[in-house]
Amino acid sequence: MSGCSSKTPGAEDDGGAPVTEGGLLPPSEAGIIGDGGSTPATACAEETRLIHVVTEERGFYRFNAATATLDLIGFLQCEKSGAMPTSMAIDRNGVAWVLYSDETMWNVDIRDASCKPTNYVSGQASFAKFGMGFSTNSNGGTTESLYLSDHFGKGLASLDPRNLVLKFIGPYTGDLRGATSELTGSGDGKLYGFFVTSPAQVAEISKGTGEILNPKELPGVYAGSAWAFAFYGAKLFIFTNASGTLPRAEGGSDITSYDPKTGVATKVKERIGVKVVGAGVSTCAPYAAPK
Repeated sequence: MSGCSSKTPGAEDDGGAPVTEGGLLPPSEAGIIGDGGSTPATACAEETRLIHVVTEERGFYRFNAATATLDLIGFLQCEKSGAMPTSMAIDRNGVAWVLYSDETMWNVDIRDASCKPTNYVSGQASFAKFGMGFSTNSNGGTTESLYLSDHFGKGLASLDPRNLVLKFIGPYTGDLRGATSELTGSGDGKLYGFFVTSPAQVAEISKGTGEILNPKELPGVYAGSAWAFAFYGAKLFIFTNASGTLPRAEGGSDITSYDPKTGVATKVKERIGVKVVGAGVSTCAPYAAPK
């Protein structure tokens, strides 16, 4: 089961949003729907169902969750100033939103890793560096919103993909108030945070308030110098780099999977050879465990 629409062309869902079939529809052609930062509803191309990651070396990869392997698509050539990618989210149209260390944001086509600049203005609501993730506006819906988590602990915000206006939602609560986190969402309308504590923690986050729901500590999992994660098939896949040392062929990130329903964390693979600095998955990805 996945969060993708199975309706025919011209059908409507989630407040009258047009649903299209086949291929990717460029955001500029998809129309405007809803409010609160929703992105246009489209049917899901196959590549939009997969996790993608970006590395310190600017490599852009598809990630196979079943085998924990990476397939190189290309190398990002977005920013010429020497800035590095730091976070990534992917929308249902197959567009990756990539934040760079110089606080610029770029759109990357997940099919060929080609880049386009955006008009995003850094510093809105004092958010400069942050994690990102899309989540559907309803369980199984086809409209989605983009959420941001401030790197310096201010909490949760949303970013409207149409006009790139940031809206602060609220601080995190409980013991995770003021903590740094990365975000991922899912097609059943949930939003999760990976929190850089010692050891790391994961939690569901209220999209309306920033309230922390059911936090869980991950024994033995430490963020290190780079962290990223994405939701796929009822599990969270977490990329961490606790060593942060060269050469990458002998190091790189570790991969851990976490099941929010059972609370079980499993080390999937160690030292994959590249340092993952961002991961993203669209809300087209399956959000139920495979049968």
